[in-house]
Amino acid sequence: MNRRITGFTADDEGEWMAQLGCFHRQHVRHRPPFRDAPWVLDDDARSRRVGTFLDCLLCDRAELPDGLDVVRTTAVWDETDLPAPLQRSHRIAPGTWGRLRVISGQVGFRADTDPPLERIIAAGEIQAIPPTIDHAVELLGPVELCIDFLRDAR
Repeated sequence: MNRRITGFTADDEGEWMAQLGCFHRQHVRHRPPFRDAPWVLDDDARSRRVGTFLDCLLCDRAELPDGLDVVRTTAVWDETDLPAPLQRSHRIAPGTWGRLRVISGQVGFRADTDPPLERIIAAGEIQAIPPTIDHAVELLGPVELCIDFLRDAR
């Protein structure tokens, strides 16, 4: 999944990491012949990359980034009052992650990541939902669930 580069920071060993709009960080290295990226070593060239895109494999795996805080939690819904739009393909806004929490029962979950993510989430399990990714919940019987919305705490 392509994500916009919002800046760069160096890790503890001095290796450059791209900060992405999804709040993940990704190492960017110049290691010829395997990875030819001389721009990484130049401050001006690196700053010109801000606003361009990198493929974020962590978003494709729906891995929740570190450092996010819950800003809102929905009501607890069951199979009788789960909003219909959640059962159709929809997206969470840019800059916001979702965390689906199943309290009892189970639901199907589908996300248009690469490769597509399809799984059953049972009571006590959670599913991270990346921003701007089409996804849907499928009722599989009696269930109670809620969704936390998370944003960058920094």
